[in-house]
Formats: sequence, structure tokens, C-alpha cells
Amino acid sequence: MRKIFLLRGAPGSGKSSFIARHHLQPYAISRDQIRLLLANLTYYYEEDTDCLHQVIPRYANEQTEKVVDYLVEEKMKRGETVIVDSTHIFAENIEHYQPWVERYRYELFVVDLMYHKSLRSLLNRNEVRRQYDWVKPDVIREMFLSYQDNLDVPEWAHVINPNQLGRALSQKESNLDHFAHVIAVPDQVTEDNFPHVHISNFYFSFNDLFTEKYGTYRNVVTIGKTKEEVVNDFRLPFFVFKFHHKHFLISAFPIRNEMLDPIKKVKSVWSYSTGLANPADFLESFPQSRPQHVHQFNLCKLHPDRLLHIW
Repeated sequence: MRKIFLLRGAPGSGKSSFIARHHLQPYAISRDQIRLLLANLTYYYEEDTDCLHQVIPRYANEQTEKVVDYLVEEKMKRGETVIVDSTHIFAENIEHYQPWVERYRYELFVVDLMYHKSLRSLLNRNEVRRQYDWVKPDVIREMFLSYQDNLDVPEWAHVINPNQLGRALSQKESNLDHFAHVIAVPDQVTEDNFPHVHISNFYFSFNDLFTEKYGTYRNVVTIGKTKEEVVNDFRLPFFVFKFHHKHFLISAFPIRNEMLDPIKKVKSVWSYSTGLANPADFLESFPQSRPQHVHQFNLCKLHPDRLLHIW
């Protein structure tokens, strides 16, 4: 659920176009936009073309970095998907995020927009950009060469091309067909009535005592009941799975169809487009969709002191 995407590419590689094409403006943190908030446009004279360009100033870089860092961490504290629009050419630009990735249990993806880009194509694109997006050609040349020398990224980062963003944002269901039984443990089941945990079965826990006792087992998944559990305790707000060739979702409250669409099915595996929704939104008690796009088991509908055996 917790994912941060770093756009990687020199000026002119299409980062802003990529954000616009995928309607990501509400989710993206743009260094250039923050620079414009901190300082007005300034003029630069290009001697080769005898042209005066209005450009984004660089003297607010230090303040810009502080603002970006603040915004990124605030979003990560809440478990939200983060998209950072900047060049991220050097490995240290990516490693900068590692402490937050570890602290808030995120996956980090590098969206490489330099894929198949040539220096000439970058320079040509730069010449037709909006005036204040224009960048000195020498800066683009330097960044292109630096990218060529820094193709490798930290091993804990996932490099994807722009076409793979949708897949990275989706939630793929887990196939539980090889388990004999799937059992949900509601929050008021007493310890005396806990199921015998066996490797041949799979368990969903809404129960703090059951989680404390068995939560580290690979076949036990804890589902959050409150926003605090999802945000502060890193519990999952929902889990999608396949069992006995049927498709299910389990959560504390019913999840609206709008929060799951579009649903895609590839080789009998369903994936749900949930990546841009705030995790806490899945804990809102919205009215149930009629009909629902996937069969749901919700804690609010279960007997709070009785085990649920999913057939």
C-alpha cells in the first residue's frame, strides 16, 4: 500500500507531461512549482541566440529542498502515495529518501523517463517548452552525461518505465487456493476461542490479542479497524484474495466500488486500482455500493465474538 514514486529525468524528458497525462497533479510534489512559490521568475540572457529567457531562479534551492522534504515526510507519516517531480539523476538523490522508506515502511519506485531519450531530443524539446520551463542547454548536457554515468540505483529501489506506473499503483489479489481453510478472527473473540493456527490454513485478524500471539506468522494477516491502526501501526486497511476460484475482499467497513476501479483481470488474477487513495479513506463507513464489484467480508457485518470460516 505505501509507495513513493520518484520521477527521474533531465529537463525536457517529459516529467510534467507524464504527470498531466496520468492526472497526477493532485498527488505530485514538484520542486519547480515550489521554487515559483518561493521566488519570482528572473531573466537570463542566452548569448548564442541573443535571446532573453524568463526562467525559474535557483537561489531558492536550499529553501525549496526543505519544503520538499517537509511535504514528503508529512505525506509518508499518513501512509499516502507520494510522487516527487524532480530530476533524481544521482544515486544520492534517491538514497536521500531511504530513512523515511525504512521508518514508514514504504516501497520506493524510480520512474525512469530517460528511457530511450537522446541528448538531441532533450535539447529540441527544451527549445519549444513554455518560456519559464526553458533550461540552459549546458545544464541539460551535463545532466544527460551524468545520467549515463549513474544508470544504477540503490538495490532497494524498483526501477520502472512510465508504462508500468498503473501496475505499480494497483493492488494485486493473493491466491489462497492452496490453503484448506480461510478464517477471520473478529475483535471480540476471546483467547479461549482462538482457532488452532496451522500452516495449512490462512487467518485474518481483527483481534489485538490474536495478532499479538500469532501476528508474525506468514499465514496470518492483520487488518486495521481504525485509522490510527492503519496509519500509526502500519496495518493493512483491506486485503484482496482469491479462494476456491472466487474473488474476495476483507476489511473493517464496506469499500465503495469507486475506490477499487478500474478492476483488471489478467490470467485469472484481478488487480484493483487503489494506489492513489489515502489508506485512512478505507476506514470510512461509507454506504455500501449496490451491487458491489467484489464479494466483501466486513468486520462491521460479522458477529464480533464468533469466528468466520470462509468456505
